[in-house]
Amino acid sequence: MKHLKIVILSLSISLSVNAFSQTKSTSKRFTINKAATINVADIKEDWNPVVQNIEMPKPNGNSEKQKRNAIKDSLAIVYPKKYKSTVSKSPLSIPAPFLGQNLQGNIYNSSTPNDNEIAISNDNKIISVQNATVFKYDINTGTSLGYFSLTAFATALANPNTKFDPKVIYDPIQDKFILVFLNGFTDTTSSITVAFSASNDPNGIWNMYELPGNPFGNGLWTDYPMIAMTDQELFITGNLLYPDSSWQTGFNESVIWQVNKNSGYSGSSIQAMVHHNITCVGKPVRNICPVKGGLDTYGPDMNFLSDRNLDPQNDTVFLVHLNDTIGALGQAITVTPLISPISYFMPPQASQPGAGVQLLETNDSRILAAFIENDKIQYVNNCLDTASGFAAVYHGIINDISTSPYITANIISDTLLELGYPNISYAGSGTTDQTSIISFDHTALTVFPGVSALTSDGNGNYSPITTVKSGAGFFSILSGNERWGDYSGSQRKYNQPGRVWVNGMWGSTAHKNITWIGELSLSSLAGISNPKPNNTIDQMMVYPNPTADLMNVSINLEKLEYLQFEVIDVTGKLLKVLLNDRVKAGKNNFNFSTAPLSKGIYFLKVTSGTKEILVQKFVKE
Repeated sequence: MKHLKIVILSLSISLSVNAFSQTKSTSKRFTINKAATINVADIKEDWNPVVQNIEMPKPNGNSEKQKRNAIKDSLAIVYPKKYKSTVSKSPLSIPAPFLGQNLQGNIYNSSTPNDNEIAISNDNKIISVQNATVFKYDINTGTSLGYFSLTAFATALANPNTKFDPKVIYDPIQDKFILVFLNGFTDTTSSITVAFSASNDPNGIWNMYELPGNPFGNGLWTDYPMIAMTDQELFITGNLLYPDSSWQTGFNESVIWQVNKNSGYSGSSIQAMVHHNITCVGKPVRNICPVKGGLDTYGPDMNFLSDRNLDPQNDTVFLVHLNDTIGALGQAITVTPLISPISYFMPPQASQPGAGVQLLETNDSRILAAFIENDKIQYVNNCLDTASGFAAVYHGIINDISTSPYITANIISDTLLELGYPNISYAGSGTTDQTSIISFDHTALTVFPGVSALTSDGNGNYSPITTVKSGAGFFSILSGNERWGDYSGSQRKYNQPGRVWVNGMWGSTAHKNITWIGELSLSSLAGISNPKPNNTIDQMMVYPNPTADLMNVSINLEKLEYLQFEVIDVTGKLLKVLLNDRVKAGKNNFNFSTAPLSKGIYFLKVTSGTKEILVQKFVKE
């Protein structure tokens, strides 16, 4: 990518918490028996049925989506896009994250958006989810552990309704995974499937439970789950909606499920409690985001965040606190409104390259991810950069959580790229270290949709952008604006401080949305550093990957370059200089045989003089 410049809009002052908190909620307790046991290795037949509505509904002027788009249109008049922004920027004073191993994850399966999430175990097993497939990968061997659809996974539940919105999380205490997804779009069909792995093997046995999607029997169904955990419990948040309505117009309330996770791992009955009527000044707190741990999990208390995500502009953030475990004496929910020094705005639709290409939907400014560490909560959401008119990332920090919380914030923008659907994970080393890695999807008028990330030190300093995956084409699936995502994935690698694994969606040459997985680190990985920018390289692609015999490298050069191609092993050792020669301007294809290599993981390194152009991991099968 070329011409990357981060624009940080920051405010040095911070405002203290509003002088009141509210304690109001009601709860209902359930005992949920195990519904089924599934051994993933036994899945032999996978039909993977998907229904994707590709026709945009005719506008009636009254829908919530129409109202939201009207807000975006009005903001675009006040804050038009400036494609050659000259906005001053804060110094980019810290190093960008290094890109390590990266690979294609879930393939396109006739569904959009991807709704990505990722989990990685301490022994290097990856689970990557999207609507509505699960991809597994073993980093140690550099091999795929296969795919399965949510439908095939849930066959034993005998539930024929649509499976959607998967979320996955790794438990570093128990060394196991939890997979959560939704079923059905009506009050009579809605349920929440919660699957606990019995071991750290994604292809092993899972214990499956079904929470009611209409827990109060009042004609509602559950949508938009988010998950996090404490040392002892799993938390699932969701929105209760009326059937046959959009998630905007049909919204009734947001709820919090609290589940005993250890009973799920063992396959015994689980205790679950749903907390509802969570309000502030008489209005429901909506789209509640659970706060994950930073260096590790935490507890027994749990924190959540929310904001006024459907307002054109607002500065209020709601800190929701739930004390103690299920059934504890005096358990209560406290809602504390906080005022941010920087307003968040409804994000604009984002651009793609090409005449007549549809814009990318950015939804609203709800909080998408958060973690707590060192008595601070860091969070991210979609936003508008009012200086450039671009879609941007809002990065807030709630300080002094345990005493007198207050917010400091920055808006992260770029002079070329529009940024959307961020996630954030802690990348620091403990006390006083507030370092995080913020990942997001990117796009631009001249850049195809892809995945990127940067580093924050938690003190207002940010790094340049690291490209995790460059797009190869624009999205073209729907008849109207394209879905860009409801969220992307990120998880700290618990036993490797300073490393975070992410996934997001990028555009293929067939104009479809595909998942890409990447490892990001605060330091160079295995002796391999990040590629340096080189504006003469338009595009470079390495394929097929994995490969059994022949590797191809497609290169498009703006001018003649002298390039060196090297093969490096995972320790950073140079195995072979393949070629050092001039490569003409225009389209070129370089290929080499992988026959001399044993099965495993390698890197192809391409340099021009002293500049690194590409470091691409590949797998020899």
